[in-house]
Amino acid sequence: MKHISSVLEVARVFLKLGLTSFGGPIAHLGYFREEFVNRRKWLDEKAFADLVALCQFLPGPASSQVGIAIGNLRAGFSGGLRRDRRGLMLGAYIHESQARCY
Repeated sequence: MKHISSVLEVARVFLKLGLTSFGGPIAHLGYFREEFVNRRKWLDEKAFADLVALCQFLPGPASSQVGIAIGNLRAGFSGGLRRDRRGLMLGAYIHESQARCY
């Protein structure tokens, strides 16, 4: 039951961030730091900095990789998937629905 509640918590937090966070990958990292280091205390400053440094080294958008890693650390593989669907795909769904209106 604890795992399910962790996955739902990750999904809820990333849904909120997906609806309220605007800007590019660097801006998202700032939102992540505020939410997960300062507010929720899921990570300390060093762990967050190490995670960002690792994800900057990997190809692709660092903010997406940091978010997936935080979801994975918090709630396992399912948490990483929830972050991907709630954070990344939410913007795509919003843009698609706006495009269909026009």
